[in-house]
Amino acid sequence: MKKWIILSILFSMQSEAASVGTYRIYLDSEHRQQKFMVKNNSADHEKCNISFDYMAYEEGGGEVIKLSSEEKVALSTPATKRLRYSPRQFTIKPKSAQYVAFNYKRQINDNPAEYRTYANIKCLKVDPLVKEGLNLTPSIMHSVPLVIRTGKSTDLEANLVFSQIKQLANRVAFRLEHQGNRSVYGDLHLINANGDKLKLLQKNIVIYPEMKYKNFNFSLAGFNSKNMKVVFQETGNYSAIKQFSLPLKGKL
Repeated sequence: MKKWIILSILFSMQSEAASVGTYRIYLDSEHRQQKFMVKNNSADHEKCNISFDYMAYEEGGGEVIKLSSEEKVALSTPATKRLRYSPRQFTIKPKSAQYVAFNYKRQINDNPAEYRTYANIKCLKVDPLVKEGLNLTPSIMHSVPLVIRTGKSTDLEANLVFSQIKQLANRVAFRLEHQGNRSVYGDLHLINANGDKLKLLQKNIVIYPEMKYKNFNFSLAGFNSKNMKVVFQETGNYSAIKQFSLPLKGKL
């Protein structure tokens, strides 16, 4: 019984804490500004600030590489020096929201490239019963990927290649190999010969340039058409809206 009470309290604290309005921030010469919403769902004021961090992934995209503080700063700097944002610190009233504007700051003679950092939005509940400087109320931090692309969008390219394909016993496994100098974002669908989407296999997939590949394994039980294919469909402003297809073998 005690365990259930503790879990309920933790869930309540998280559900009422500050939440964010998007899962990715993207800027380029055509999308110079993005407004990002931070919402306070609690009954207390919340004091928030923004800092920046970096996460690098192993080539298979599964594990985050451990970096020193100096390495994180060095890897974040190409993105942060091309960035303006406001406000940097703010207090959100109960059941209210605050928008933060992120703006792309162009550099003279900038070469085409993609840069990434992570915006850490940390919010602390303001407890009026606790003296200033001794506030021990819980805080929550959201880490949001922020991508900036410089130069013309046509100068950045990406391609996905299906490899190591295994299809048997109503399952298909494959590797998506990433080629190019920009990240890709999208969804994997199972599609028939008419282009109808039969099944959403996985949503919101991201493959960054340092990721050489990602492995996938899906059940196809109940689908026996020999004309099916697996399609990776790019989505969002930050993509070229390309499709990459894997035709499947006959009967599974």
